[in-house]
Amino acid sequence: MGELLYEWMTESQAADALEEFRAERTAGLTRLRSVLDGHGRHPDALLDGTPQSVAPVWEWITARAGELGVDPRSLEEDPTRPSWPSWARHGMLVDPHPPAGTLELVDGFTSYLAQILTAAVPDVQWLVGAHHLDDYPMRNYPVLAAGGHQVFLPGIPLYSVYQSAHGRDPMSGTEMLDHTRRTVAALRGEGPVAEAAEEPLVTVVAEVDCFDVGLRADLAAQHRGLVERLITELTDRDGITSVYRYGPEALVVNAPDWEEIRLKLWLTLWLQRHLPTDG
Repeated sequence: MGELLYEWMTESQAADALEEFRAERTAGLTRLRSVLDGHGRHPDALLDGTPQSVAPVWEWITARAGELGVDPRSLEEDPTRPSWPSWARHGMLVDPHPPAGTLELVDGFTSYLAQILTAAVPDVQWLVGAHHLDDYPMRNYPVLAAGGHQVFLPGIPLYSVYQSAHGRDPMSGTEMLDHTRRTVAALRGEGPVAEAAEEPLVTVVAEVDCFDVGLRADLAAQHRGLVERLITELTDRDGITSVYRYGPEALVVNAPDWEEIRLKLWLTLWLQRHLPTDG
């Protein structure tokens, strides 16, 4: 598709991608303000910089993403792709994908989240995602980091607008606010989310005709019914032939048309969304 994925970047390429991502933040927020104003909203009042403001802003973006739906063209045929924010061009998007207008909203929301998080956690830093485990899901991604925790800000919003675009259940404003509060706590080094940050939620290994999936050990033990819900929703996704659970934290996923990176991203974002806010 003409763009290098974060996962395949060298150290220097990832550093350049981080600077590109950071340079886009001001313009992203400016565009969001413009879009809100153009739809009769009041950006000064709506984007007041408080964590609580995340909820109504996200409710409006969710509604708009539902209206815009999906782009009828494939990723390879979409002529708007060169104008997308860098995280969308270098990330693993899949078809049918949200249109450029929706990705622009996610980019603006990313900038707004960055503003809120940097105000709430003064020692936070922009870094290239890194980890001692090669399978770390956000390796080479531009992340906001502090307290032993790293977060790729567009990840959860992108997952949710995919849900909206496909007519599925997106994150509500309340859920996005909970996610923001949980992220603040993790970046401050507080609570079980931060304590578990050293181990990825999920690992995915491509086998000959399937994927071997390992889930973090505490998920099944501490969150009753979570893995069962994950399996139910994953099985319902287009292209998933079957999901077999052969252990408390072990799955075999048959998905002939999926790639390892796509499955890893979907599982990681689903778990981030559905983990209880109290850890």
